[in-house]
Amino acid sequence: MTIGLAAMLLGLFVVPAALLWSGHRLRRRSPRWRSVFWGLLAGYVAGSCVAIVAGLIPPAEWSSDDATRGLFGFWSLLLFPALGAGIGAVRPVPRV
Repeated sequence: MTIGLAAMLLGLFVVPAALLWSGHRLRRRSPRWRSVFWGLLAGYVAGSCVAIVAGLIPPAEWSSDDATRGLFGFWSLLLFPALGAGIGAVRPVPRV
């Protein structure tokens, strides 16, 4: 198993499980937690769209040194949610 395939499998199974876990009782969590959750969700949706588009590239256009397809197809499901959660964590939380 390659590192790209492992990243894709983590993105397909572990990230949605983390979303389910972090969304449980979301209303009772702190505003920072909610911000991280929504950033994680937005990143996962964006990463899923990018991975689908990369996966729809016809095989006739693939090459052995095609790093962008591998990056977007395998790693976007794992990196985009992490980026979204990071943005949600550093975003200023409004005081009520």
